[in-house]
Amino acid sequence: MTPPPSHASSRRPSAAMEETRTLARFVAETLFQALPPAVVETVRLCILDDFASGFAGAPHPWMDAVASLHESASGPCSRFGRAGTASASAAALFNGVAVGGFETDHPYSPGSCHPGGAVFPAVLAAGEAAHIDGRAFFAAVALGYEALCRIGAAATRAVEEERGFHGPAVNAAFGGAFGAGRALGLDADMLTHAAGIAGSHGGGLPEFTDEGALTKRLHVGRGSQLGLESALLAQRGVTGPSTVLEGRYGFLNVYSPAPRPDLVVAGLGEEWLLTGVSFKAYPCHMSFHPVIAAIDRFRQGSGVDPAAIEAVTIRGTHRMTSDRFAIQQPATLLGAQISLPWATALALSLDPAAAASWSDRSLHDERVNALARRVQVVREQTSTPGIAAEVVLTVAGERITLEASDWKGAPSDPYSFDDMAAKLRRYASGVVPDEQAERLIAGVANIEAITDVAVLGTLIRGAA
Repeated sequence: MTPPPSHASSRRPSAAMEETRTLARFVAETLFQALPPAVVETVRLCILDDFASGFAGAPHPWMDAVASLHESASGPCSRFGRAGTASASAAALFNGVAVGGFETDHPYSPGSCHPGGAVFPAVLAAGEAAHIDGRAFFAAVALGYEALCRIGAAATRAVEEERGFHGPAVNAAFGGAFGAGRALGLDADMLTHAAGIAGSHGGGLPEFTDEGALTKRLHVGRGSQLGLESALLAQRGVTGPSTVLEGRYGFLNVYSPAPRPDLVVAGLGEEWLLTGVSFKAYPCHMSFHPVIAAIDRFRQGSGVDPAAIEAVTIRGTHRMTSDRFAIQQPATLLGAQISLPWATALALSLDPAAAASWSDRSLHDERVNALARRVQVVREQTSTPGIAAEVVLTVAGERITLEASDWKGAPSDPYSFDDMAAKLRRYASGVVPDEQAERLIAGVANIEAITDVAVLGTLIRGAA
């Protein structure tokens, strides 16, 4: 039924409502050589970190379940740690869950998004299938990242903190659509349609927190898959609304109680939001990193037996001390990775930078669990500027105070390429041969010279 003219008119975009089309033109038309040096440096680190995170996430039992969904979906695309290839859609899902599912990938926190798990797998799958070169791959990753960061920033953190959605799940399909669409060579009109289609695929609830349910591990990877499929559908002539971001019933207005559509295009091409991603050092929630780093330094330098620690009190910011992160005795490994008390106990007991420390064995280690029960979290801003949290340890009646401010990957202690390569080696160990990991690192370092990005894809494959 056609709505009354007055109603139809009220839904029609104004002349100023061009955010979706403007962003699509930017993604379609920006050349690799136009990327500023700081963007190139950041994106190279991001790509290396994406590969590292994929290796970290690949060897876990839930990945078998994801792989089994598409056992008959043959195609040319590689998957982390798997010998066989798969269709582009199946690979985007598998690799997206691998990259984004084990809490090692980098977020863009102001936009509540995880571009690594959303953009990179979709671009890699599209790029392998289309045999694009390294520059085209790099540009697609960079522009997909920037599009997603801007959409997340425009939606604001209110999507998650007020409306109650899981932000990275809700916006991931946009990143996959813009990144894969660019890799496929879609023009601005087709990219607009790809975004329009992706807008109907946003979803994700944070109800997983209480039980530590595995759905969280799927969120961003599913968005990457749906984003890739949105681009493929647009390539085949399926249309989507050209005002999917800014329209009255568009993404920003429906999902956010405080949208800022102007941020989609503000400073576009001059200010690159992607340079604000935060790199992780530990497989746990980003907001915990200052605390875990301070405790890790203490553990390495003090020689204190964790069993001798009588109590731990953490005073920190609103985000890290949220009730959903304060569960002392998580039931699952996912729950442990998003539990500040348990992550604190682990960091006092084991090397938190090692992926192997975050395991079911540690989850059931009574020494870690007993210590986690002695960790109290207090929502209280520290009095010292630049300090994210204060950690007070009580050992033999003595109070030891640690100031938590930075971590490896923080702006004050950024990753170099060599640092990120070391992270990749650590996570790739046991998944692929060392020589294969070295070739991958060299490939990312010289990605501009690669004539077919499928060469990189083959280097993530396992032997079985």
